[in-house]
Amino acid sequence: MPPLPGTENERQPVHNDAQFPHPPPCFALVTNVPLIGMNPENGSTETWPGTHNRTIAKEGGQKGQRATGHIPQDQLDAQIAVAGPPCQPTLRKGSFAIRDFTIWHAGMPNKTQDIRIMLAQIHFASWFPNPTRLELSEDIKPILEELEAKGELGLEVPVNWVPKEQVMATYLDRALGKKYKTNKTEEE
Repeated sequence: MPPLPGTENERQPVHNDAQFPHPPPCFALVTNVPLIGMNPENGSTETWPGTHNRTIAKEGGQKGQRATGHIPQDQLDAQIAVAGPPCQPTLRKGSFAIRDFTIWHAGMPNKTQDIRIMLAQIHFASWFPNPTRLELSEDIKPILEELEAKGELGLEVPVNWVPKEQVMATYLDRALGKKYKTNKTEEE
């Protein structure tokens, strides 16, 4: 989001989305599709090349907290010494970036007045025991079933179907939702 008048947006701490011990081969890919052109000025995601080759089982925080996975400064310094600094790509609207789920990355400040928005999708390998399920409204179930029946879906979509009212009441408070506030205190 653009900064509020008189404030500056903060960067997200560098982190790894895999908050659990994971296999060294790639088991999941993240696809990011910018719905507006992205660049360092409006906060394109910072990525740390080569970090998908590292497996760090515990990088801080406690399992289940969205503040987990933060990479300690000494490890960031060591990575820079080996592979160089992180990068922030420039992507055109509608293009896409694909990254290993385990690569270190950080949301960066938007210094413009434009809302920078992107779609993110995570695709897990069929052999990986992923317990994550989407929670979707029952009223869209016929749409997915029709696409599946026509062979147009082509993906396994793990879904828990719930009443529309439940989705509308809880969609901003998901257990797996990202909390991007970075200046947390001990009291929070």
